[in-house]
Amino acid sequence: MKIHLVTPKNPPSFWTYDQILPLLGKKCIFPNLSMPTVAGLTPREHEVTICDENVEEIDFDVDADIIGVTGYIVHKNRMFEIIEEFRRRGRFVVVGGPFASLCPEELRGRCDVLFVEEAEETWPRFLRDFEAGEWQGEYRAAEKPDLTTSAMPRFDLLHVDRYHALTIQFARGCPFHCEFCDIIVMYGRKPRAKSPAQVMAEIEECHRLGARQVFIVDDNFIGNRKLAKELLREIAAWGEKHGHPISFNTEVSLNVAQDDELLELLQAAHFTTVFIGIESPRKSSLQETHKTQNVRGDLVESVRKVQGYGIQVQAGMIVGFDHDDETIFEEQLRFIQEARIPVSMTGMLQALPKTPLHERVVAEGRLIAESTGDQFVFSNILPKAMSRLELYRGYRRLLSQLYDFRHYRRRTIDFVLHRGPQVKGGGGASVNTSEGILFLRILKEVVLKGGPRRAWFTLSLMFETLLRRPSAFKEAVSFAVIHKAFQEYMETLCGHLDFAIAQLEREIELGSGTA
Repeated sequence: MKIHLVTPKNPPSFWTYDQILPLLGKKCIFPNLSMPTVAGLTPREHEVTICDENVEEIDFDVDADIIGVTGYIVHKNRMFEIIEEFRRRGRFVVVGGPFASLCPEELRGRCDVLFVEEAEETWPRFLRDFEAGEWQGEYRAAEKPDLTTSAMPRFDLLHVDRYHALTIQFARGCPFHCEFCDIIVMYGRKPRAKSPAQVMAEIEECHRLGARQVFIVDDNFIGNRKLAKELLREIAAWGEKHGHPISFNTEVSLNVAQDDELLELLQAAHFTTVFIGIESPRKSSLQETHKTQNVRGDLVESVRKVQGYGIQVQAGMIVGFDHDDETIFEEQLRFIQEARIPVSMTGMLQALPKTPLHERVVAEGRLIAESTGDQFVFSNILPKAMSRLELYRGYRRLLSQLYDFRHYRRRTIDFVLHRGPQVKGGGGASVNTSEGILFLRILKEVVLKGGPRRAWFTLSLMFETLLRRPSAFKEAVSFAVIHKAFQEYMETLCGHLDFAIAQLEREIELGSGTA
């Protein structure tokens, strides 16, 4: 059989870096791992192709017996369009992934076959059923799969050169129970992991395909610390043997700061960046959402400790908790500045389907609408300690302050100057020929064509780094480029927020709505 697997285009976001991808010669930051995983589960007697709309156009006339579509809640509308277009042409369409698992009711009747939850067992079963002409309309696994038996994803089916980094997965599930999180709903609270040998084989394959960065997509890489440490030792040994050709990023919980051995291993394994869901500097808000792992120590000191191992902390931050009032926006800004966090993905609280938060706000009559999956544009919860108008105005002001030139430069310089020793192979002021060409391209874009303020910002950031910590020069250039992406997206986002604020103001004038 011929099987064609399709991933929809990502909507613009802080996560997508759309404004700088052409500068880097790439089309997407990293691939969605769903389709390479499904392709890896497919017996080799079948012909499998993958189309990621982020790096190529969809061919709706492709020759295939089965069309597979995946996506998150943010892809919902595009998924519907893709499914409809293929079915209009008489194609057999199957759908799975996070949106299908969280909201199967929205996809029933729209596709030929629906996959709910993980597909390690159900996908091969469906293929056997399809060949026999006896398939079901919906497949749901009886239990969570054992990842130690998972096949390697088919990275070779991707256009590897079009991505900034490749992605692999070590484990699924998280031991914590944050109220707003859909991860424990989909994958459970008991982390299930692949063996270190499996992951090392995937890293070897990514290296063979030319990847220089690998993002381990686990929602909490250290959910099982013992296994994570075993893997890190393997990665460190492999990196030492091969000259550290790959740098790694992942997501961890803040309790990583309480384990010195774990931090040492992350550094030795060449992890340059970790994303941490800090959410809020306000302990009452963290306790409200059951983020108890973040109230066990001083937040600023915990972040700085991770940075002390030469690892950048990117933060996930949220405003709009029940204990957040109008003072939270200034409190968030102070924290991010003091913690020296250059990159903060700051959004508004959103109740995702099937989460404990969703159930609670429905029971309280505070769910305004169903989730769009985009926390940067919309909150579907009626706030408790402030009005919706105050939330939107405060959030807009916070975004503008976070990514103005002055605040971003200050915390970036503070991080660059105060971070610990860089990971092995993780920097240096010298550049090779290809990096030199890229540097000249960056200078042209952000200095010569970026306007006087951006030119001053970029040059001052680079020169201060050269004077005070020259080994971090390439990193300073990287932060300057990232700021271009974030500020330009922030300006677009503020336009959407201004529209939402104007609507709320009109509702107040008319004496209606929930403003």
